[in-house]
Amino acid sequence: MKNTLKAVDKWVESHTYLKDIAALNTAFEKMLENLPVSADMLDIKQIKEQFIQGIPILLTDFDFGIDNKAGAVFYKICKNENESLTAELPEEMQNIFKSISKLSQDDCNSIIKAVLVGNDKFLNEMADNLEAAKEQLEYFAWVSIRKALSGIKAEIEKFVSENNWQKGICPVCGNNAATAFLKHTKRGRQRFLHCDHCGTEWVYKRIGCPYCDNLDQKKMSIKDSEDEPDMRIDLCHNCNSYLKTYIGGDNNSAGKEGWASIHLDILMENTGFTAKGSLVKP
Repeated sequence: MKNTLKAVDKWVESHTYLKDIAALNTAFEKMLENLPVSADMLDIKQIKEQFIQGIPILLTDFDFGIDNKAGAVFYKICKNENESLTAELPEEMQNIFKSISKLSQDDCNSIIKAVLVGNDKFLNEMADNLEAAKEQLEYFAWVSIRKALSGIKAEIEKFVSENNWQKGICPVCGNNAATAFLKHTKRGRQRFLHCDHCGTEWVYKRIGCPYCDNLDQKKMSIKDSEDEPDMRIDLCHNCNSYLKTYIGGDNNSAGKEGWASIHLDILMENTGFTAKGSLVKP
């Protein structure tokens, strides 16, 4: 956790306008600091065949019990036992914590399940009952899912790498990649995709759009930002999408998280290009 908080603090030092959203992430980290998470690896053999066919891990037939595991994390957030962690957050964020404090353990489990299967009807009804936004419930749910998976994150990413996942959707939860980053490895400088939802990272080909599989470089371009030397925006003119890419070289940087470059999303508004896979929107 210390490395994560250090990375967030370092990023915010040069991006002070991200202070509020960074504070929310910091609150989550501290809130869940001592929460035990399972480190028991699932039986990969049971899902390998489906995975090779292109089915993300959590969408296979195997029941990982993620509803209950992430639901327990979500419930911990709802209880907010140390209110001082959220006391300095903006009023809107504090109101969200007050709203979800009404949720039971079963409610939390059901929300996690609804998020994973895309049951928008249930989520909208639950949000209305809480006088909250569906997107807020989804955000809190994905924070919980990411924490629940953290104990086996390294093992999962090893499995993904060994089985050469080359899709633009997340190999774990099936959402679109939100950002990319360049990383020095034994194979040279490789491009990784990052899932804003469950936090999974996986190797992807250096050239190509992860959203439409476009490989025609004539239909791709790069937009640089003078104010953000550690980031670039990869544009695909085939599907009119853009992918924020961290090029700073620090493998532990918060820059690869979607929230850390939300200012670039604002820059891209009204350009005709859209982001895909972002959990946090401006």
